[in-house]
Amino acid sequence: MSSARAPTSPAIEAAPSRSDAYRGSVVVFGTLHGKERQLAPPFAEVLGARVVALPGLDTDQFGTFTGDIPRRLSPLDACRAKARLAMAVSGLPYALASEASYGPLPGSGWPGHYEILLFLDETRGLEIVEGHRSFGIPGSRLRATTFTDIAETLARAGWPSQAVIVRPAVLPMGKPAATGMGKGIIDAEILIAAIAAAVAESADGHAVIEPDLRAHHNPSRQRVLSELGVTLAHRLATACPVCASPGFGHTSTQTGLPCADCGALSNQASADIFSCATCPHQRSAPRPEATAEPLWCPNCNP
Repeated sequence: MSSARAPTSPAIEAAPSRSDAYRGSVVVFGTLHGKERQLAPPFAEVLGARVVALPGLDTDQFGTFTGDIPRRLSPLDACRAKARLAMAVSGLPYALASEASYGPLPGSGWPGHYEILLFLDETRGLEIVEGHRSFGIPGSRLRATTFTDIAETLARAGWPSQAVIVRPAVLPMGKPAATGMGKGIIDAEILIAAIAAAVAESADGHAVIEPDLRAHHNPSRQRVLSELGVTLAHRLATACPVCASPGFGHTSTQTGLPCADCGALSNQASADIFSCATCPHQRSAPRPEATAEPLWCPNCNP
């Protein structure tokens, strides 16, 4: 997530070493939705650190997926706000936060999930971000008047493990966004009642049923957070070979692998860039591929 800098030659640099900067520390996760459960195992195993959350911390003030509280910040700024809130309330100098976006992924147009995980270290002035992109969304937006209308579709989408939200399809003028809304629904009787209530509130007599994208009701997001937690923990356990600061790791890629057909520089990655979170040190690690598929060549595939 950091900006690119001129790489240092790998031939003249020392190898990164292990950092124990966070061993025995407590890291607070700015979450209302149980995300600490995905980060606690890798942080304990890799770093020797404990991840905790504060009961009732109001991170929903920065926006919700359902729109009843508008999301006015960028995903990264929302992460920063959540982490700093957790720091302020707990008094701890280390914090985590995450934010997800669902919709068309940049550069592809296909629907998907983009998750970022942020770590703040107030004592060292560090901000480290890891990200994950994947295709697919856990379910789709459905319109119905009864549970029977959508029971099979919901089962194929993973319900009840993947919880749903129910709301009126069309709210009458002047009604607040949360009117008739039910969240985190995993029980059939509750879902039947929620659909009936939403149909009664809706101006067009229909309910909308959609996946609850919050982490504690979203198994696919929990898996992503666990994977990001492992990546972030290993990065925090890696010291910069120049300044010994924790957080040395993969930050970007360098494109320009030669096309196998015409030799022109393609959009395919030719090297991975590893950077320090504190000092300007950076190194480049070439990818094993010697040439790129013509698919990625702007000359062969304009």
